[in-house]
Amino acid sequence: MTEYAFLPGTIEVAAAERVRLVVRNFGRLEHDFVADERGRALGLAQVHLRPGASMSQDWTAPANPTEIRIVCTVLGHETLGMVGRLVITPRRNPDPAASP
Repeated sequence: MTEYAFLPGTIEVAAAERVRLVVRNFGRLEHDFVADERGRALGLAQVHLRPGASMSQDWTAPANPTEIRIVCTVLGHETLGMVGRLVITPRRNPDPAASP
């Protein structure tokens, strides 16, 4: 996180993948990482960080593809463009022709 942006603005995770989300505040202001209702229902924690702070969360993406909206709820930050996306993509099946 930095002033009025999530970097990267879009995070892609494969369906059912276990990931560690690391949120860092590189800005000079406090910022939040808050998932929409769907994301909260899927277990994403709300994060509020002072400048220079970080937090990590181990999380398993849902089995079905979906998109979760992420915003900073600090007054005015969402309006200034501090919005991101967490996209759950379909799992890729290994190519059977590529097997030895």
